[in-house]
Amino acid sequence: MKMRNILLSLFAGVLLTSCDFLDIVPDDTPALSDAFKNENTLEGFLYTCYSYQYDYFDFRGTPGLATSNELVHAYHWTSQWFGCIAFNAGQHNSANPMMDPWGGFSFYNYSSPSVYQGIRQCYIFLNNADQAKPSNVDPETFERLKNQWKGEAKFLIAYYHHLLLQCYGPIVFVENETDAKLPRLTLDESVNKINNMYDQAIELLPDTRTLRSEYGRATKTIAKALKGKLLLYAASPLFNGNTDYNLLVDKTTGEHLISQTSDKNKWQRAMLAIDSAITFARSQGFDIYNFDKADPFHEEEAVKHYTKDFRANYLSCRMVLVDDWNKEIIWANTRSENNGNSPQRHAIIKGIDSRLSGSDPVGGLGASLTTAKIFYTKNGLPPEEDPDLGYTWNEAGRMTVPPGAETCNLHLNREARFYAAIGFDRGPYEFNSDSTYQLKMKAGEKNGMVSKGNDHLYSAYAVKKIIDPDGVATGASYSHQQYCYPLIRMADLYLQYAEACAEFQGSLDAKAQEYLSKVRARAGLTMNYFTGKSGEALVNAIRRERMVELAFESQWYFDLRRWRKAEEWFANDRNGVWGLNDEGKTNAEFYKETQLTVFPYIFDKRHYLVPIRLSYINVNENLVQNTGY
Repeated sequence: MKMRNILLSLFAGVLLTSCDFLDIVPDDTPALSDAFKNENTLEGFLYTCYSYQYDYFDFRGTPGLATSNELVHAYHWTSQWFGCIAFNAGQHNSANPMMDPWGGFSFYNYSSPSVYQGIRQCYIFLNNADQAKPSNVDPETFERLKNQWKGEAKFLIAYYHHLLLQCYGPIVFVENETDAKLPRLTLDESVNKINNMYDQAIELLPDTRTLRSEYGRATKTIAKALKGKLLLYAASPLFNGNTDYNLLVDKTTGEHLISQTSDKNKWQRAMLAIDSAITFARSQGFDIYNFDKADPFHEEEAVKHYTKDFRANYLSCRMVLVDDWNKEIIWANTRSENNGNSPQRHAIIKGIDSRLSGSDPVGGLGASLTTAKIFYTKNGLPPEEDPDLGYTWNEAGRMTVPPGAETCNLHLNREARFYAAIGFDRGPYEFNSDSTYQLKMKAGEKNGMVSKGNDHLYSAYAVKKIIDPDGVATGASYSHQQYCYPLIRMADLYLQYAEACAEFQGSLDAKAQEYLSKVRARAGLTMNYFTGKSGEALVNAIRRERMVELAFESQWYFDLRRWRKAEEWFANDRNGVWGLNDEGKTNAEFYKETQLTVFPYIFDKRHYLVPIRLSYINVNENLVQNTGY
């Protein structure tokens, strides 16, 4: 599983000077002439347009991976260096939005260009591309490539606006490189503008990519998938009939920016778009991934918690993210995993092999108890609903170590995705060129806490799903194995369709049942959890399935918000996210559900949308601020 290409290393090209779209755009066009000479310089400029994407390997400051209660940081980490900590504590405001794609991210003395700068860069490309002349290709080939590249620029314009909509709701939609001081559109207008731009891109983009050197660049498949997800977002409760935003209105017209009346037909629109994306993706060879190689984890420890017929399900769930560019991955982040912000470096557990000290791996980013609880049992049911659980679903029952076992009930008899995602005390952990270790996570043990002030897994749970087991940690060296972090995969699309179908008609049609069944079958589960469910109960079951399947994939934060369930979900974490007692040395001490008060997660009603930085409101008198800021 080696990293086969780092497309965006090409971003080392110079980014041209630009300013915020709210200001008057400087006349820098003459300086662009060299960028549009021929096919080589034209494509080089296009690469800079890609460089404004989120860096999903920067878990400290990118919305998603570390902005929900899936993960827990080391005890002594502070918001000075980990912006996500302050964001999760609800400290973002209009003076400092923290997660600020509108105006440029800003954390721990780190900043990046605004997404609007990226949009402007794309329009500069579109407005100047026709100046270029072919130098090493024939005119017909050049026209074909140029039109494809224009499709990529249009895709990025749609995608960057899409990212803004996810954070802010109604947005300013920029339609040329000189737009300035525009008002926000309504949510529905914003969605339609983005949707139209995706459609324009689809007309020009290649169906898929066959050259590995081009993996990560836009395709029809990617654009169709994102279009479906955009329309799913627009149909979701956050934006479809949300009266909490009755005061969010246009300054001039008084029109509501978010619809006050729910429209069920938006679910049908999403359903049709997602179905189109699935059909097209499957025609290009994309589908559910199942591991079909020899078992790489050959040590006896690897199978301690799994029966042989369970093993294939486990391997498929364990490898789906890190088996680079497998047939399920439609689009992935191809940036290099910067060591300073690397989620792998921070999450890989300490005490591997003889590597008991040193700065790498950090071993301070772990899974929460909340994440450990959400997975199903081996019977495919939520543990709180499984009549064959074998113990009472309360803290005493969950935390009891039964006779003959090495770990507590919570960790026994779970589904394959639990074991693929979570590392727990006395459980298996794969690393060091596919070696398998038994974790020993009690205080003073090789993988446990040495002292509160040292990096360790404060929650006493490890993350496995995002860790490539090909990495190395020995007494002499450490390196994590780079892979392309998936942004869209087929399971996501299948679950999107099932959700839209359930919301629209209150039940699952034949396609939704097929798609949902494929996702669960990989984990060795049947459709029993969904039997007899309809209406709200069915929707809630599909939502849980998404959270289980997409844990640690930067989805929880956005899904919980669009469902308007974030206040409810995070309410139990206001005084701290949950883990086990990392100071415990015995089973009785260690297996205690413990609130980790150093890291509160505070989510209030206003946090469903991110604030626009006050300085931009002051510059543009047409902008209205999001409710609550």
